Amino acid sequence: MTGIIHASRLRTRFATNFSTVADFLEDARSGRLPNYSFIEPNMWHGHNDMHPPIAALVHGLPIDEPSSLLGGEALLATIYDAVRSSSSSSGSNYLNTLLLIAFDEAGGTYDHVPPPPAPPPDPAAPKGQMGFTFNRSGQRVPAIAISAWIPERTVVSDEYRHTSLIRTMRERWDLEGPLTARDAVARDIGPILSLNVPRPQEQWPDVVARPVPKFDVALLTPDRPLSVLGKGILHAVLEFEKSLGARVPAISPDTNVTGAEAVAIMRDTAFDLFPGLRTKT
Repeated sequence: MTGIIHASRLRTRFATNFSTVADFLEDARSGRLPNYSFIEPNMWHGHNDMHPPIAALVHGLPIDEPSSLLGGEALLATIYDAVRSSSSSSGSNYLNTLLLIAFDEAGGTYDHVPPPPAPPPDPAAPKGQMGFTFNRSGQRVPAIAISAWIPERTVVSDEYRHTSLIRTMRERWDLEGPLTARDAVARDIGPILSLNVPRPQEQWPDVVARPVPKFDVALLTPDRPLSVLGKGILHAVLEFEKSLGARVPAISPDTNVTGAEAVAIMRDTAFDLFPGLRTKT
């Protein structure tokens, strides 16, 4: 989904830089992680992204069914264990890997602190809806930084932004100047890694994910037709993927498509664009 949204910039990297979580776990085990990895959760049914599943939306079901935050927690536990146990004598390992868990929303939790002012990313950009000039932050959201070089039980109360990740990468790899005025003033995450001696793996907390409720497939039966919105999303995605060079089947907008058919179609076209996402056997 990230690749499709940012296709204008990422299209040339679809075949080389997009892979599966299974590949990430193997690379963590063997010390082959690249300098930067971004993990995208599964947002379809049986999801683990902590949102209601997109499949419910396209099937025309109530948006809150079925949904469980525990799927997301299980994913985080898996990634944490992979980083914690990475002990390769060369390449990436737990000593040189920072795991940063960032959230884009607060999950509906009330925030009693008014959003502080912030410089607009582009002061010359036109105003947005209702005259908004993007001159303040949004509500606060959590973030978790995990590293052998962070003191135990560290709580950071300084103001950071999502653009702190961009600022940190610019500092770490001596990249070019700021992308926008927003990351130009964002704090660097680097100083949080303040230990002189790293914490050994056995001192890291044990994380045991709670059991994830079994996904109720009956709520999204494969032979259930897509909703009007679901059909619109399917055809919009297919047209866009066609413009990117994918082989797309000719389906009339008036054709009734079931959930199973839509999944198969989108999977096949996705594999055409993202060959690294195919399950390796």
